[in-house]
Amino acid sequence: MWEKDLRHGKGFERYPNGNSYYGYFKMGKADGKGVYTWVNGEVYDGEWVQGLKQGYGIWRGLHNDSYIGEWKESKAHGYGVHTWKNGDRYEGEWHMCLKHGTGTDIF
Repeated sequence: MWEKDLRHGKGFERYPNGNSYYGYFKMGKADGKGVYTWVNGEVYDGEWVQGLKQGYGIWRGLHNDSYIGEWKESKAHGYGVHTWKNGDRYEGEWHMCLKHGTGTDIF
């Protein structure tokens, strides 16, 4: 769907760099639930606000690393679990992609 010549509602878009997004748009930007897939294989499945990761979401990287939790302005922020490719894990609070507050490292 389109509104004022901008994508609006549920849809799919493939970008010139090969990345793609399937989900909800509002005034041309990802907004609501959606899945963004990078051409290199990374995937973010979660909530968006005005084109930024915001709310709850799951990011899966190239080498079996992942982050499951809260996002703010496209950064891990709030409670979340990051698992690295070697199996190490941090469960706890994040502030703009940095460990911050209460949490547990598991090696």
